[in-house]
Amino acid sequence: MDFPRPKVLASKCLGFASCRYNGQTINDEFATRLGGWVDFTTVCPEVEIGLGVPRSPVRLVERTSGAIRMVQPASGRDLTGEMARFSQRIIASLEAVDGFLLKSRSPSCGPLDVKVYNVGKEGSPLRRGRGLFAAAMMEAFPALAVEHEGRVLNFRLREHFLTKLFVNARLRQIAARPGARGLMEFQASNKLLLMAYNQTALRQMGRLVAGLAADDPVSAIAQYARLLGQAMARPPRAPAVINVCMHALGYFKKALGSREKAYFLETLEQYRAGRAPLLLLQGLLTAWSLQFKVDYLLGQSFFQPYPRELFDLGDSGKGRAGD
Repeated sequence: MDFPRPKVLASKCLGFASCRYNGQTINDEFATRLGGWVDFTTVCPEVEIGLGVPRSPVRLVERTSGAIRMVQPASGRDLTGEMARFSQRIIASLEAVDGFLLKSRSPSCGPLDVKVYNVGKEGSPLRRGRGLFAAAMMEAFPALAVEHEGRVLNFRLREHFLTKLFVNARLRQIAARPGARGLMEFQASNKLLLMAYNQTALRQMGRLVAGLAADDPVSAIAQYARLLGQAMARPPRAPAVINVCMHALGYFKKALGSREKAYFLETLEQYRAGRAPLLLLQGLLTAWSLQFKVDYLLGQSFFQPYPRELFDLGDSGKGRAGD
């Protein structure tokens, strides 16, 4: 398949520069591998607002009013306003972006699980939250793919991130083309994928595309992108994926023999039990689509949502697919 090159904003410390508070960098294998297929823009918000390398750490604190501030305990500086202004400059300057790969637990870049302390008190953090820069990006671009370098070690979370990233890139390409036909083609080629993610959103998106005027696609694409973000907010559940596989199997009900169907159903049960990857089912259905010339299925992104070169069965065992 012909894949677009997604635009990814990444934390600069993930192997791009030695800019962490302690002057170190992180040799992130996922970012390195991903770099062959995406165009990175990198940023270190703390360096950009004038903090040096190395530097005294910053932290998030919560005031009694509930307001979250970024402070540097060693100097007593409140950096909240500077970080907010920098974040808005980045938002205004991003001409195109499909997703974010950010540094975990960073008071600036962490998309979740960042320690938030009680103002004026030492000791354990009060709760967990988002870094200020990450929060601004996620508010400005709620439909985009967002992960940190720790969560992408989880197989299902990584699959979800990559799928969403390349789907977003494809939609961005469509949005740049005049006319309504591109969006109709996008909906058609992603139908099974969206069926696995969210059938309610799929129907809403289908109605939107069906009623799209050929001379007014701009507002419709914006609505469509919002629905797409909602549909792909979480990784698909196994029962929905199985339903899609059974739907695809229906295209071969007269062509396959009983032993072939039994083998597929056995593999399906292995997938349901977590003992087989979806790739095995996708491979069988793709092979039969080629053999019996089912062009509709061959054109579905469900069977290869992102480049095979990025596929990796490695799993840290950490994280939850529903997070």
